[in-house]
Amino acid sequence: MEPNFKIRQVTTHDSQSQLCMDSLWEEIQTRYEFQAPNPMLFSDFLPPMGKFFIAEEIGTNVAMGSAAYTKFSDKECELDVVYVFPQFRNKKVATFLLSELEQQSKIDGFSTMILRAGKPQEEALHFYKNFGFNEIPKFGKWVSDPTAICFEKKIK
Repeated sequence: MEPNFKIRQVTTHDSQSQLCMDSLWEEIQTRYEFQAPNPMLFSDFLPPMGKFFIAEEIGTNVAMGSAAYTKFSDKECELDVVYVFPQFRNKKVATFLLSELEQQSKIDGFSTMILRAGKPQEEALHFYKNFGFNEIPKFGKWVSDPTAICFEKKIK
C-alpha cells in the first residue's frame, strides 16, 4: 500500500517546521509534567549541522509529522524532533521519516544515530526498539537527566 504522504526536507524555517517543534514540545511538557520555553532552534537542524524533514499529506500538504538530526560528533548524529500529530499516528509516518533520516545521515558520513527518550514516552521507546535502536548509557547533556533513556543505531 502506497503512503498518502510525501517526505520533504525543510531547508528554511517555515510555519510547518515550527508547528512540529512546538507541538512536540507541548506533548513533552504534558507527559513529563513541567513547563519551560521550547529549547529547540530550527537552525540546529540545518546543513552542515543537521537535516530536518516533514511528512506532508498528499493533496493538502498538511504537516503530518517531522524528524530531524543534528551532528553530535564526526561519526554520530543525534535524532530529534520526532513527532507525528495524533490524527496521523499508526500510519507508518514515523517509520518513513526515520528511514529517510537514516539514508540521509549515511550520505552525510554518519555511522551511528543516537537519541534520548524517556519512560513517559512508552510508544516512542517501543518504536525505537522495533526500528533497531539499542539502549546505551546516557550521553552528553542527558547524563544527569533522571528521566533519560538513550539509544543508538548503527547506520548501514
